Amino acid sequence: MAILDENIERTATPALYHHQEYIDMCRGPHVPNMRFCHHFKLQKVAGAYWRGDSKNKMLQRIYGTAWADKKQLAEYLQRLEEAAKRDHRKIGKALDLYHMQEEAPGMVFWHNDGWTIFRELETFVRTKLKEYDYQEVKGPFMMDRVLWERTGHWQNYADLMFTTQSENREYAIKPMNCPGHVQIFNQGLKSYRDLPIRMAEFGSCHRNEPSGSLHGLMRVRGFTQDDAHIFCTEDQIESEVTSCIRMVYDIYSTFGFTNIAVKLSTRPENRIGSDEMWDRAEAGLAAALAHNGLEYEIQEGEGAFYGPKIEFALRDCLGREWQCGTVQLDFALPGRLDASYVAEDNSRRTPVMIHRAILGSIERFIGIITEEYAGFFPHG
Repeated sequence: MAILDENIERTATPALYHHQEYIDMCRGPHVPNMRFCHHFKLQKVAGAYWRGDSKNKMLQRIYGTAWADKKQLAEYLQRLEEAAKRDHRKIGKALDLYHMQEEAPGMVFWHNDGWTIFRELETFVRTKLKEYDYQEVKGPFMMDRVLWERTGHWQNYADLMFTTQSENREYAIKPMNCPGHVQIFNQGLKSYRDLPIRMAEFGSCHRNEPSGSLHGLMRVRGFTQDDAHIFCTEDQIESEVTSCIRMVYDIYSTFGFTNIAVKLSTRPENRIGSDEMWDRAEAGLAAALAHNGLEYEIQEGEGAFYGPKIEFALRDCLGREWQCGTVQLDFALPGRLDASYVAEDNSRRTPVMIHRAILGSIERFIGIITEEYAGFFPHG
């Protein structure tokens, strides 16, 4: 009934499918009868909180899979078996890399060897930052609510933000690094001759993900992003996005990832900025993808609330996709935070901001390479 109340218009007719005494509210279609389902397997039963929230009722979830023929079912079950052997949680424990515990849900306790891997990844990315002409900065992990209201995070992202109070002021622990980088950009007068400015940070971020969605290193609440923000003019968008794309493929190939799915995520329903602004941003990313000859899938409505994004998903040795890298084009946030530069005609203009992450969450990337190499990490 909750789903009906929230998602079905009063004038609409919901679809209900039934098989004997079982009734399912589903868009369908369902098979007309069970004689079409020869090749299936019920896998397990587990408890699950309604909508992944521990405050809600515990439900029983039944896992199963069905395939067109016996061969496809067997291949799928073989992939599941191999994935279980490569589970980063199991390997992480066996190699004494890290642990997690109930008192800090979604937070990682790194042990010596795991932290060594973490620092080696940071060192490698730093060499690439120098190669691609980035400066490295560090912003505070907590800022006043006033700033988050100006960016639009408080209105569009508050459910995922941790907050605290002190001396009659309300603060939010940062879920992302972009507002802090704009504050650094705003220190001192900038000229068009200074652009592009490429600002990178290994930023410690926290997001209040639902407890039911947490999964080892793959879905955490506290994580470190290899984040960067590029402040540029509109004329520089294509060349800067192209440079980001080159950097993405450069770094991924080092780890043996060459099969990469590219997706363009467009404007969501909840967003900031005008439609004209979104038209320009989406067109800018599409032009950069075309310039680089990349085939891509469009994900309608999956962009961030402040701008569209290109997503890079790694396909691993088991054929699974892991979304890691993003390149996002943002015409809105710099203006909301009063960022400006002096143009060639001496007018004040607002820079375009490109948000860029390659590994994404370093914690998650360690989980991915742990499973990709079954704990036999690449070196050299």
